[in-house]
Amino acid sequence: MDKLIRWILVLLLAAVTVEGAQAQTKVEQDLAELRTWMQRRSAQADSTIRQEWPNVKQEYRELTYGLNQNSQKLSESSRKEYDEMKHRYKGWEERNESEAVDLDGEELERWERQLAGTTHISRLKPVKMRDAYVQLLEQTRERRREWSLRDWEYAEFVYGELNNRRNELQDQLSSGDKIKIAALQVEFASLKKGREAREAYETMREKNR
Repeated sequence: MDKLIRWILVLLLAAVTVEGAQAQTKVEQDLAELRTWMQRRSAQADSTIRQEWPNVKQEYRELTYGLNQNSQKLSESSRKEYDEMKHRYKGWEERNESEAVDLDGEELERWERQLAGTTHISRLKPVKMRDAYVQLLEQTRERRREWSLRDWEYAEFVYGELNNRRNELQDQLSSGDKIKIAALQVEFASLKKGREAREAYETMREKNR
């Protein structure tokens, strides 16, 4: 009888261990899915996120439901990463839950000409898409350090317009143009992250004064 009880206890312990490992694996998978989603959304212009905000908000809720229920099962490093992603999302929420920024029509046209070479981005031909992205990145590299947050609103809106037109012309672009444009999109996202980091640093300095 004692031997039977010991075997039952061993089996119960094994079952609990397996169940715990499966839960650990599932919550880490949830974190990986959230990480991929954050990376994809971070590569988009703020204007695009603003336009899609209701969907962004719902996607985030769905992706974090399981994580919030089982966050204690994450490793210490994973919990830290999750906290950082929640903090980043909070910044998106604060910007997009407030009133959307109204862009002046004439000023927007000036930015479109400066960054994309045209005020008719929605009519760009496939052969002109690559050049438009090249011009946008050249201007961004050269002028970004002097841009205010308002200036970035205009730049990101133009970037979003280019992305929308690029998506419409996806099947008409050459392979070379697709690769070049993708590289420029990654660079723009990187420059935008640099701006966000500086903004966060300046905000921290103001709070500590």
